[in-house]
Amino acid sequence: MPNTFSYVALFLWPVVVFFLYRSLPRDRALIASILGGYLLLPFGVGINLPVLPTYDKTLVPVLSALIMAMLVPAPPERATARGSATVADRAGRTPFTRQRETLARRQTHLQTQKAGPGETTGSGGNRISNMFLVLLFVTPFVSVLTNSQPVDIGPRVLPGLRLYDAFSFALTSLISVLPFLMARRYLATQRAHKYLLIGLVLWGLFYTLPALYEIRMSPQLARRIYGFLAQQFVQAMRDGGFRPVVFLQHGLWLAIYFAMAILAAAALWRTCRAEGDRKAPRWLFALVWLLGTLILAKSLGALAVALVLLPVALLFSPRAQVVATAIIAAVILTYPALRHADLIPVNRFVAAAESYSPERARSLEFRLVNEDRLLAHARQKPLAGWGGWGRGRVYSEHGRDISVTDGMWIIVMSDSGWLGYIANFGLLTIPIFLIALRRRGSGLPPATVGLSVVLTANLIDMIPNATLTPVTWMIAGALTGWLARREAAKAPPEGPPARRAPPRPPTRATA
Repeated sequence: MPNTFSYVALFLWPVVVFFLYRSLPRDRALIASILGGYLLLPFGVGINLPVLPTYDKTLVPVLSALIMAMLVPAPPERATARGSATVADRAGRTPFTRQRETLARRQTHLQTQKAGPGETTGSGGNRISNMFLVLLFVTPFVSVLTNSQPVDIGPRVLPGLRLYDAFSFALTSLISVLPFLMARRYLATQRAHKYLLIGLVLWGLFYTLPALYEIRMSPQLARRIYGFLAQQFVQAMRDGGFRPVVFLQHGLWLAIYFAMAILAAAALWRTCRAEGDRKAPRWLFALVWLLGTLILAKSLGALAVALVLLPVALLFSPRAQVVATAIIAAVILTYPALRHADLIPVNRFVAAAESYSPERARSLEFRLVNEDRLLAHARQKPLAGWGGWGRGRVYSEHGRDISVTDGMWIIVMSDSGWLGYIANFGLLTIPIFLIALRRRGSGLPPATVGLSVVLTANLIDMIPNATLTPVTWMIAGALTGWLARREAAKAPPEGPPARRAPPRPPTRATA
Protein backbone atom coordinates (compact mmCIF):
# COMPACT_ATOMS: atom_id res chain seq x y z
CA MET A 1 0.00 0.00 0.00
CA PRO A 2 1.27 3.54 -0.72
CA ASN A 3 2.39 5.40 2.37
CA THR A 4 1.67 9.01 3.31
CA PHE A 5 4.89 10.30 1.82
CA SER A 6 3.90 9.10 -1.65
CA TYR A 7 0.86 11.39 -1.61
CA VAL A 8 2.90 14.21 -0.08
CA ALA A 9 5.37 13.92 -2.97
CA LEU A 10 2.55 14.23 -5.52
CA PHE A 11 1.17 17.37 -3.88
CA LEU A 12 4.61 18.95 -3.31
CA TRP A 13 5.78 18.53 -6.90
CA PRO A 14 3.88 21.67 -8.12
CA VAL A 15 5.90 23.65 -5.55
CA VAL A 16 9.11 22.22 -7.01
CA VAL A 17 7.94 23.17 -10.50
CA PHE A 18 7.15 26.70 -9.27
CA PHE A 19 10.73 27.22 -8.08
CA LEU A 20 12.08 25.72 -11.31
CA TYR A 21 10.13 28.26 -13.35
CA ARG A 22 11.22 31.07 -11.05
CA SER A 23 14.92 30.29 -11.41
CA LEU A 24 15.36 28.77 -14.90
CA PRO A 25 14.46 29.78 -18.45
CA ARG A 26 11.26 28.35 -19.86
CA ASP A 27 12.91 25.58 -21.86
CA ARG A 28 15.12 24.30 -19.06
CA ALA A 29 12.32 24.55 -16.50
CA LEU A 30 10.01 22.48 -18.70
CA ILE A 31 12.66 19.82 -19.25
CA ALA A 32 13.46 19.57 -15.54
CA SER A 33 9.76 19.46 -14.60
CA ILE A 34 8.89 16.60 -16.97
CA LEU A 35 12.05 14.52 -16.49
CA GLY A 36 12.16 15.02 -12.73
CA GLY A 37 8.49 14.17 -12.27
CA TYR A 38 8.75 11.11 -14.46
CA LEU A 39 11.81 9.71 -12.69
CA LEU A 40 11.20 10.72 -9.07
CA LEU A 41 7.47 10.53 -8.39
CA PRO A 42 5.89 7.18 -7.43
CA PHE A 43 4.12 5.11 -10.04
CA GLY A 44 0.72 3.61 -9.27
CA VAL A 45 -0.22 6.24 -6.71
CA GLY A 46 -3.04 8.60 -7.57
CA ILE A 47 -6.36 10.14 -6.67
CA ASN A 48 -9.30 9.33 -8.90
CA LEU A 49 -11.23 12.45 -9.85
CA PRO A 50 -14.70 12.55 -11.44
CA VAL A 51 -14.52 13.06 -15.23
CA LEU A 52 -10.93 14.30 -14.90
CA PRO A 53 -7.90 11.99 -15.30
CA THR A 54 -6.27 10.48 -12.25
CA TYR A 55 -4.08 12.85 -10.24
CA ASP A 56 -0.81 10.90 -10.55
CA LYS A 57 2.77 11.18 -11.78
CA THR A 58 1.58 11.47 -15.38
CA LEU A 59 -0.74 14.41 -14.71
CA VAL A 60 1.07 16.34 -11.97
CA PRO A 61 4.34 17.34 -13.73
CA VAL A 62 2.68 18.27 -17.01
CA LEU A 63 -0.22 20.21 -15.53
CA SER A 64 2.10 21.98 -13.08
CA ALA A 65 4.45 22.98 -15.90
CA LEU A 66 1.52 24.31 -17.95
CA ILE A 67 0.13 26.40 -15.08
CA MET A 68 3.54 27.79 -14.09
CA ALA A 69 4.32 28.70 -17.70
CA MET A 70 1.15 30.81 -17.78
CA LEU A 71 1.44 32.38 -14.32
CA VAL A 72 5.14 32.71 -13.47
CA PRO A 73 7.07 35.39 -15.40
CA ALA A 74 10.24 34.24 -17.09
CA PRO A 75 13.41 35.10 -15.16
CA PRO A 76 15.73 37.68 -16.77
CA GLU A 77 18.77 36.52 -18.67
CA ARG A 78 21.75 36.53 -16.33
CA ALA A 79 24.53 36.11 -18.86
CA THR A 80 26.32 39.33 -19.83
CA ALA A 81 28.28 39.96 -22.97
CA ARG A 82 31.54 39.61 -21.08
CA GLY A 83 30.38 36.42 -19.39
CA SER A 84 29.27 34.94 -22.69
CA ALA A 85 32.61 35.65 -24.22
CA THR A 86 34.36 34.02 -21.29
CA VAL A 87 32.26 30.88 -21.64
CA ALA A 88 32.89 30.84 -25.37
CA ASP A 89 36.62 31.16 -24.84
CA ARG A 90 36.56 28.25 -22.42
CA ALA A 91 34.72 26.20 -25.01
CA GLY A 92 37.45 26.90 -27.54
CA ARG A 93 35.35 28.96 -29.96
CA THR A 94 36.91 31.70 -32.00
CA PRO A 95 35.69 35.33 -32.08
CA PHE A 96 34.28 34.69 -35.57
CA THR A 97 32.25 31.76 -34.20
CA ARG A 98 30.95 33.90 -31.34
CA GLN A 99 29.96 36.65 -33.76
CA ARG A 100 28.12 34.13 -35.94
CA GLU A 101 26.30 32.71 -32.91
CA THR A 102 25.31 36.21 -31.79
CA LEU A 103 23.82 36.94 -35.20
CA ALA A 104 21.94 33.62 -35.09
CA ARG A 105 20.54 34.46 -31.64
CA ARG A 106 19.40 37.86 -32.86
CA GLN A 107 17.72 36.28 -35.87
CA THR A 108 15.95 33.75 -33.63
CA HIS A 109 14.83 36.57 -31.33
CA LEU A 110 13.37 38.51 -34.23
CA GLN A 111 11.53 35.40 -35.44
CA THR A 112 10.18 34.81 -31.95
CA GLN A 113 8.89 38.38 -31.75
CA LYS A 114 7.23 37.97 -35.13
CA ALA A 115 5.55 34.58 -34.67
CA GLY A 116 5.83 33.86 -30.95
CA PRO A 117 7.61 30.82 -29.49
CA GLY A 118 6.21 27.84 -31.28
CA GLU A 119 3.21 29.73 -32.64
CA THR A 120 3.96 29.13 -36.31
CA THR A 121 0.61 27.47 -36.82
CA GLY A 122 0.58 28.13 -40.53
CA SER A 123 3.65 26.01 -41.21
CA GLY A 124 3.46 22.59 -42.80
CA GLY A 125 4.78 20.72 -39.76
CA ASN A 126 2.24 22.27 -37.40
CA ARG A 127 -0.60 21.88 -39.88
CA ILE A 128 0.04 18.15 -40.18
CA SER A 129 0.47 17.68 -36.44
CA ASN A 130 -2.74 19.65 -35.81
CA MET A 131 -4.57 17.29 -38.16
CA PHE A 132 -3.36 14.32 -36.12
CA LEU A 133 -4.36 16.10 -32.90
CA VAL A 134 -7.88 16.63 -34.19
CA LEU A 135 -8.02 12.97 -35.21
CA LEU A 136 -6.83 11.98 -31.73
CA PHE A 137 -9.72 13.84 -30.08
CA VAL A 138 -12.33 12.71 -32.61
CA THR A 139 -11.49 9.01 -32.35
CA PRO A 140 -13.09 8.47 -28.88
CA PHE A 141 -16.42 9.74 -30.18
CA VAL A 142 -16.26 7.40 -33.18
CA SER A 143 -15.42 4.53 -30.80
CA VAL A 144 -18.46 5.34 -28.67
CA LEU A 145 -20.75 5.45 -31.71
CA THR A 146 -19.54 2.01 -32.85
CA ASN A 147 -19.54 0.42 -29.37
CA SER A 148 -22.82 1.49 -27.83
CA GLN A 149 -24.10 -2.08 -27.44
CA PRO A 150 -23.03 -4.33 -24.51
CA VAL A 151 -21.04 -7.49 -25.20
CA ASP A 152 -22.06 -10.78 -23.58
CA ILE A 153 -19.24 -13.28 -22.96
CA GLY A 154 -20.60 -16.16 -20.92
CA PRO A 155 -21.29 -14.88 -17.41
CA ARG A 156 -19.42 -11.62 -18.10
CA VAL A 157 -21.20 -8.60 -19.61
CA LEU A 158 -19.11 -5.73 -20.96
CA PRO A 159 -21.16 -2.51 -20.89
CA GLY A 160 -21.71 -0.38 -23.95
CA LEU A 161 -19.97 2.97 -24.21
CA ARG A 162 -21.73 6.26 -23.52
CA LEU A 163 -21.11 9.85 -24.53
CA TYR A 164 -19.65 10.41 -21.06
CA ASP A 165 -16.93 7.88 -21.93
CA ALA A 166 -16.09 9.74 -25.12
CA PHE A 167 -15.44 12.99 -23.22
CA SER A 168 -13.44 11.12 -20.58
CA PHE A 169 -11.26 9.38 -23.19
CA ALA A 170 -10.76 12.64 -25.11
CA LEU A 171 -9.71 14.45 -21.92
CA THR A 172 -7.26 11.67 -21.10
CA SER A 173 -5.79 12.00 -24.60
CA LEU A 174 -5.43 15.76 -24.10
CA ILE A 175 -3.50 15.27 -20.87
CA SER A 176 -1.24 12.70 -22.50
CA VAL A 177 -0.25 15.03 -25.37
CA LEU A 178 0.25 18.13 -23.21
CA PRO A 179 4.05 17.51 -23.13
CA PHE A 180 3.95 17.43 -26.94
CA LEU A 181 2.10 20.76 -27.13
CA MET A 182 4.32 22.48 -24.56
CA ALA A 183 7.52 21.19 -26.13
CA ARG A 184 6.30 22.32 -29.55
CA ARG A 185 6.02 25.82 -28.14
CA TYR A 186 8.98 26.12 -25.76
CA LEU A 187 11.55 23.58 -27.03
CA ALA A 188 11.59 24.56 -30.70
CA THR A 189 15.18 25.85 -30.87
CA GLN A 190 18.58 24.24 -31.32
CA ARG A 191 19.56 25.45 -27.86
CA ALA A 192 16.51 23.77 -26.32
CA HIS A 193 17.31 20.53 -28.15
CA LYS A 194 20.80 20.55 -26.68
CA TYR A 195 19.36 21.22 -23.21
CA LEU A 196 16.96 18.31 -23.69
CA LEU A 197 19.82 15.98 -24.59
CA ILE A 198 21.80 17.21 -21.58
CA GLY A 199 18.78 16.64 -19.35
CA LEU A 200 18.34 13.08 -20.60
CA VAL A 201 22.01 12.29 -19.93
CA LEU A 202 22.35 14.01 -16.56
CA TRP A 203 19.16 12.51 -15.19
CA GLY A 204 20.30 9.16 -16.57
CA LEU A 205 23.67 9.46 -14.81
CA PHE A 206 21.90 10.35 -11.58
CA TYR A 207 19.57 7.38 -11.99
CA THR A 208 22.46 4.95 -12.42
CA LEU A 209 23.25 5.27 -8.71
CA PRO A 210 19.93 3.89 -7.40
CA ALA A 211 19.85 1.45 -10.32
CA LEU A 212 23.24 -0.01 -9.39
CA TYR A 213 22.09 -0.24 -5.78
CA GLU A 214 19.03 -2.24 -6.80
CA ILE A 215 21.08 -4.47 -9.11
CA ARG A 216 23.09 -5.46 -6.06
CA MET A 217 20.44 -5.32 -3.31
CA SER A 218 17.20 -6.02 -5.28
CA PRO A 219 14.48 -3.45 -6.14
CA GLN A 220 13.66 -2.04 -2.70
CA LEU A 221 13.88 1.76 -3.04
CA ALA A 222 10.24 2.33 -4.03
CA ARG A 223 9.08 0.06 -1.21
CA ARG A 224 11.24 1.81 1.37
CA ILE A 225 10.46 5.39 0.25
CA TYR A 226 6.91 5.16 -1.09
CA GLY A 227 5.70 2.05 0.68
CA PHE A 228 5.21 -0.34 -2.24
CA LEU A 229 6.75 -1.72 -5.46
CA ALA A 230 4.88 -1.03 -8.71
CA GLN A 231 5.68 -4.40 -10.34
CA GLN A 232 5.70 -7.94 -9.01
CA PHE A 233 8.98 -8.76 -7.34
CA VAL A 234 9.37 -12.00 -9.30
CA GLN A 235 9.53 -9.96 -12.52
CA ALA A 236 12.63 -8.20 -11.21
CA MET A 237 14.55 -11.50 -10.89
CA ARG A 238 16.59 -12.23 -14.00
CA ASP A 239 19.59 -14.52 -14.73
CA GLY A 240 20.47 -15.08 -11.10
CA GLY A 241 20.35 -11.38 -10.28
CA PHE A 242 17.97 -8.44 -10.22
CA ARG A 243 16.67 -5.98 -12.77
CA PRO A 244 16.36 -2.45 -11.32
CA VAL A 245 13.08 -0.56 -11.24
CA VAL A 246 13.71 2.44 -8.93
CA PHE A 247 10.53 4.60 -9.15
CA LEU A 248 9.28 3.63 -12.60
CA GLN A 249 6.53 1.28 -13.71
CA HIS A 250 8.76 -1.66 -14.59
CA GLY A 251 12.38 -2.52 -15.20
CA LEU A 252 11.74 -2.37 -18.95
CA TRP A 253 10.82 1.32 -18.66
CA LEU A 254 14.07 2.02 -16.82
CA ALA A 255 16.10 0.08 -19.39
CA ILE A 256 14.73 1.96 -22.41
CA TYR A 257 15.37 5.27 -20.64
CA PHE A 258 19.01 4.25 -20.18
CA ALA A 259 19.15 3.33 -23.89
CA MET A 260 17.77 6.76 -24.82
CA ALA A 261 20.28 8.45 -22.50
CA ILE A 262 23.12 6.53 -24.17
CA LEU A 263 22.07 7.78 -27.60
CA ALA A 264 21.65 11.29 -26.19
CA ALA A 265 25.24 11.18 -24.91
CA ALA A 266 26.42 10.16 -28.39
CA ALA A 267 24.48 13.08 -29.88
CA LEU A 268 26.00 15.50 -27.37
CA TRP A 269 29.49 14.27 -28.25
CA ARG A 270 28.88 15.06 -31.91
CA THR A 271 27.22 18.38 -31.06
CA CYS A 272 30.13 19.54 -28.90
CA ARG A 273 32.61 18.48 -31.56
CA ALA A 274 30.72 20.51 -34.15
CA GLU A 275 30.83 23.53 -31.81
CA GLY A 276 34.55 23.13 -31.14
CA ASP A 277 34.05 22.31 -27.48
CA ARG A 278 37.20 20.71 -26.08
CA LYS A 279 35.16 18.98 -23.34
CA ALA A 280 33.31 16.80 -25.83
CA PRO A 281 35.00 13.57 -24.58
CA ARG A 282 33.14 13.85 -21.27
CA TRP A 283 29.98 12.75 -23.05
CA LEU A 284 31.78 9.64 -24.27
CA PHE A 285 32.65 8.81 -20.66
CA ALA A 286 28.98 9.31 -19.76
CA LEU A 287 28.03 7.01 -22.66
CA VAL A 288 30.32 4.25 -21.44
CA TRP A 289 29.03 4.53 -17.87
CA LEU A 290 25.40 4.42 -18.97
CA LEU A 291 26.08 1.50 -21.32
CA GLY A 292 27.74 -0.47 -18.53
CA THR A 293 24.75 0.15 -16.26
CA LEU A 294 22.36 -0.97 -18.99
CA ILE A 295 24.33 -4.19 -19.48
CA LEU A 296 24.12 -4.89 -15.75
CA ALA A 297 20.37 -4.14 -15.82
CA LYS A 298 19.80 -7.41 -17.75
CA SER A 299 17.31 -6.07 -20.28
CA LEU A 300 18.10 -7.62 -23.65
CA GLY A 301 15.57 -5.64 -25.71
CA ALA A 302 16.70 -2.17 -24.64
CA LEU A 303 20.36 -3.20 -24.93
CA ALA A 304 19.77 -4.43 -28.49
CA VAL A 305 18.07 -1.15 -29.42
CA ALA A 306 20.98 0.85 -28.00
CA LEU A 307 23.63 -1.27 -29.74
CA VAL A 308 21.83 -1.12 -33.10
CA LEU A 309 21.36 2.66 -33.07
CA LEU A 310 24.64 3.60 -31.38
CA PRO A 311 26.73 3.26 -34.59
CA VAL A 312 24.11 5.37 -36.36
CA ALA A 313 24.43 8.11 -33.74
CA LEU A 314 28.24 8.00 -33.61
CA LEU A 315 29.38 7.25 -37.17
CA PHE A 316 26.65 8.13 -39.66
CA SER A 317 26.46 11.55 -41.27
CA PRO A 318 23.45 13.69 -40.27
CA ARG A 319 21.89 13.00 -43.66
CA ALA A 320 22.31 9.23 -43.26
CA GLN A 321 20.96 9.38 -39.70
CA VAL A 322 17.69 11.05 -40.70
CA VAL A 323 17.23 8.62 -43.60
CA ALA A 324 17.77 5.63 -41.30
CA THR A 325 15.40 6.97 -38.66
CA ALA A 326 12.75 7.74 -41.30
CA ILE A 327 12.88 4.15 -42.61
CA ILE A 328 12.43 2.79 -39.09
CA ALA A 329 9.60 5.25 -38.41
CA ALA A 330 7.83 4.10 -41.60
CA VAL A 331 7.99 0.50 -40.39
CA ILE A 332 6.60 1.53 -37.00
CA LEU A 333 3.75 3.52 -38.54
CA THR A 334 2.68 0.61 -40.76
CA TYR A 335 3.55 -2.17 -38.31
CA PRO A 336 -0.02 -3.50 -37.77
CA ALA A 337 -0.52 -3.87 -41.54
CA LEU A 338 2.90 -5.47 -41.96
CA ARG A 339 2.21 -7.85 -39.09
CA HIS A 340 -1.18 -8.78 -40.51
CA ALA A 341 0.43 -9.50 -43.91
CA ASP A 342 3.12 -11.69 -42.26
CA LEU A 343 5.87 -9.38 -43.52
CA ILE A 344 7.51 -9.16 -40.08
CA PRO A 345 9.86 -12.16 -39.56
CA VAL A 346 8.72 -12.94 -36.03
CA ASN A 347 9.90 -16.55 -36.25
CA ARG A 348 13.46 -15.38 -36.89
CA PHE A 349 13.29 -13.19 -33.81
CA VAL A 350 12.19 -16.18 -31.74
CA ALA A 351 15.02 -18.30 -33.18
CA ALA A 352 17.55 -15.56 -32.40
CA ALA A 353 16.26 -15.33 -28.82
CA GLU A 354 16.46 -19.14 -28.57
CA SER A 355 20.15 -19.04 -29.39
CA TYR A 356 20.70 -16.53 -26.58
CA SER A 357 18.35 -17.88 -23.92
CA PRO A 358 15.51 -20.44 -24.12
CA GLU A 359 13.70 -18.54 -21.37
CA ARG A 360 13.77 -15.31 -23.39
CA ALA A 361 12.57 -17.22 -26.47
CA ARG A 362 9.57 -18.63 -24.59
CA SER A 363 8.71 -15.17 -23.26
CA LEU A 364 8.89 -13.65 -26.75
CA GLU A 365 6.82 -16.45 -28.26
CA PHE A 366 4.18 -15.99 -25.54
CA ARG A 367 3.97 -12.29 -26.40
CA LEU A 368 3.63 -12.96 -30.11
CA VAL A 369 0.84 -15.50 -29.58
CA ASN A 370 -1.09 -12.97 -27.47
CA GLU A 371 -0.54 -10.25 -30.06
CA ASP A 372 -1.94 -12.49 -32.82
CA ARG A 373 -4.98 -13.21 -30.69
CA LEU A 374 -5.55 -9.53 -29.89
CA LEU A 375 -4.95 -8.48 -33.50
CA ALA A 376 -7.57 -10.95 -34.72
CA HIS A 377 -10.03 -9.51 -32.20
CA ALA A 378 -9.15 -5.92 -33.19
CA ARG A 379 -9.88 -6.67 -36.86
CA GLN A 380 -13.55 -6.98 -35.93
CA LYS A 381 -13.54 -3.22 -35.15
CA PRO A 382 -10.81 -1.92 -37.48
CA LEU A 383 -11.86 1.74 -37.74
CA ALA A 384 -12.00 3.01 -34.15
CA GLY A 385 -11.42 -0.12 -32.07
CA TRP A 386 -13.42 -1.51 -29.17
CA GLY A 387 -13.10 1.49 -26.86
CA GLY A 388 -12.29 1.12 -23.18
CA TRP A 389 -13.49 -0.94 -20.20
CA GLY A 390 -11.67 -4.06 -21.42
CA ARG A 391 -13.76 -4.49 -24.56
CA GLY A 392 -10.61 -4.84 -26.69
CA ARG A 393 -9.30 -7.79 -24.69
CA VAL A 394 -9.85 -11.48 -25.43
CA TYR A 395 -11.95 -13.67 -23.12
CA SER A 396 -12.63 -17.38 -22.89
CA GLU A 397 -16.12 -18.82 -23.27
CA HIS A 398 -16.41 -18.74 -19.50
CA GLY A 399 -15.70 -14.98 -19.40
CA ARG A 400 -12.11 -15.26 -18.15
CA ASP A 401 -9.62 -12.71 -19.49
CA ILE A 402 -6.99 -14.73 -21.39
CA SER A 403 -5.12 -11.85 -23.07
CA VAL A 404 -1.86 -10.19 -22.11
CA THR A 405 -1.16 -6.77 -23.61
CA ASP A 406 2.50 -5.72 -23.71
CA GLY A 407 3.19 -3.67 -26.82
CA MET A 408 1.87 -0.13 -27.17
CA TRP A 409 0.89 -0.74 -30.78
CA ILE A 410 -1.53 -3.57 -29.99
CA ILE A 411 -3.04 -1.65 -27.05
CA VAL A 412 -3.83 1.32 -29.29
CA MET A 413 -5.12 -0.90 -32.11
CA SER A 414 -7.43 -2.79 -29.74
CA ASP A 415 -8.89 0.29 -28.06
CA SER A 416 -8.83 2.89 -30.87
CA GLY A 417 -8.38 1.03 -34.16
CA TRP A 418 -6.61 2.51 -37.15
CA LEU A 419 -7.87 6.03 -36.38
CA GLY A 420 -6.26 6.05 -32.97
CA TYR A 421 -3.13 4.30 -34.19
CA ILE A 422 -2.55 6.80 -36.99
CA ALA A 423 -3.28 9.71 -34.64
CA ASN A 424 -0.88 8.58 -31.90
CA PHE A 425 1.96 7.19 -33.97
CA GLY A 426 1.49 9.85 -36.63
CA LEU A 427 2.25 12.55 -34.06
CA LEU A 428 5.33 10.63 -32.96
CA THR A 429 6.72 9.82 -36.41
CA ILE A 430 5.77 12.85 -38.54
CA PRO A 431 8.69 15.03 -37.31
CA ILE A 432 11.13 12.27 -38.28
CA PHE A 433 9.62 12.05 -41.77
CA LEU A 434 9.64 15.82 -42.29
CA ILE A 435 13.26 16.16 -41.14
CA ALA A 436 14.24 13.45 -43.62
CA LEU A 437 12.33 15.15 -46.45
CA ARG A 438 14.10 18.44 -45.72
CA ARG A 439 17.59 16.97 -45.50
CA ARG A 440 18.64 18.62 -48.78
CA GLY A 441 18.29 22.06 -47.27
CA SER A 442 20.75 23.78 -44.99
CA GLY A 443 22.81 21.74 -42.55
CA LEU A 444 20.81 19.92 -39.90
CA PRO A 445 21.83 20.70 -36.29
CA PRO A 446 23.52 17.71 -34.65
CA ALA A 447 21.36 18.07 -31.52
CA THR A 448 18.16 17.90 -33.58
CA VAL A 449 19.36 14.87 -35.51
CA GLY A 450 20.38 13.24 -32.25
CA LEU A 451 16.92 13.78 -30.80
CA SER A 452 15.48 12.00 -33.85
CA VAL A 453 17.66 8.98 -33.09
CA VAL A 454 16.62 9.05 -29.41
CA LEU A 455 12.94 9.18 -30.38
CA THR A 456 13.44 6.30 -32.83
CA ALA A 457 14.83 4.12 -30.04
CA ASN A 458 11.69 4.71 -27.99
CA LEU A 459 9.48 3.98 -31.03
CA ILE A 460 11.19 0.63 -31.58
CA ASP A 461 10.65 -0.31 -27.94
CA MET A 462 6.93 0.47 -28.20
CA ILE A 463 6.49 -2.60 -30.39
CA PRO A 464 7.21 -5.12 -27.58
CA ASN A 465 6.46 -2.77 -24.64
CA ALA A 466 4.02 0.01 -23.75
CA THR A 467 6.79 2.54 -23.05
CA LEU A 468 4.94 5.63 -24.31
CA THR A 469 5.76 8.23 -21.63
CA PRO A 470 5.65 12.03 -21.22
CA VAL A 471 9.34 12.04 -22.19
CA THR A 472 8.42 10.49 -25.55
CA TRP A 473 5.80 13.15 -26.24
CA MET A 474 8.18 15.92 -25.18
CA ILE A 475 10.88 14.83 -27.64
CA ALA A 476 8.37 14.54 -30.49
CA GLY A 477 6.96 17.99 -29.70
CA ALA A 478 10.42 19.56 -29.62
CA LEU A 479 11.20 18.19 -33.10
CA THR A 480 7.83 19.30 -34.49
CA GLY A 481 8.27 22.81 -33.08
CA TRP A 482 11.74 23.11 -34.60
CA LEU A 483 10.38 22.18 -38.02
CA ALA A 484 7.62 24.76 -37.72
CA ARG A 485 10.06 27.48 -36.66
CA ARG A 486 12.43 26.63 -39.51
CA GLU A 487 9.64 26.77 -42.08
CA ALA A 488 8.45 30.09 -40.67
CA ALA A 489 11.96 31.51 -40.96
CA LYS A 490 12.13 30.54 -44.65
CA ALA A 491 8.60 31.73 -45.50
CA PRO A 492 8.19 35.09 -47.28
CA PRO A 493 6.76 37.90 -45.15
CA GLU A 494 2.98 38.07 -45.07
CA GLY A 495 0.99 41.09 -46.23
CA PRO A 496 0.57 43.02 -49.49
CA PRO A 497 3.66 43.48 -51.64
CA ALA A 498 5.53 46.70 -51.11
CA ARG A 499 4.76 49.41 -53.61
CA ARG A 500 7.55 50.65 -55.79
CA ALA A 501 8.40 54.31 -55.67
CA PRO A 502 7.32 56.26 -58.78
CA PRO A 503 10.15 57.02 -61.20
CA ARG A 504 11.81 60.35 -60.69
CA PRO A 505 11.41 62.93 -63.48
CA PRO A 506 14.50 63.44 -65.63
CA THR A 507 16.78 66.28 -64.70
CA ARG A 508 18.49 68.66 -67.05
CA ALA A 509 21.72 66.76 -66.82
CA THR A 510 20.10 63.49 -67.87
CA ALA A 511 18.00 65.19 -70.52
